[in-house]
Amino acid sequence: MNRCVVLLLLASQKPEVATFGGECFWGVEHIFLEHYPPSENRGILKTSVGYTGGKESSVNPPYLEVCTGATDHAEAIRIEFDSSVVSYAELVGS
Repeated sequence: MNRCVVLLLLASQKPEVATFGGECFWGVEHIFLEHYPPSENRGILKTSVGYTGGKESSVNPPYLEVCTGATDHAEAIRIEFDSSVVSYAELVGS
């Protein structure tokens, strides 16, 4: 198989997604990016932070309101990763 076909096959694979909850999404994101820097092609392709869960009556709450615990949201990080480079099990073990 020539190099162009291999690259095309790799590019067509969709990244896998994992979501991790934590007390501070910025801290959790920092730890993952420290161990798996995207610039070093160690498997993490993209991260984003936000909230998960929460009361149905609390839509798009401001950060300070979430911090009070009144909304029942959890801070979370969404990670897109290349499972041919790093497995979900490896990410969980981080």
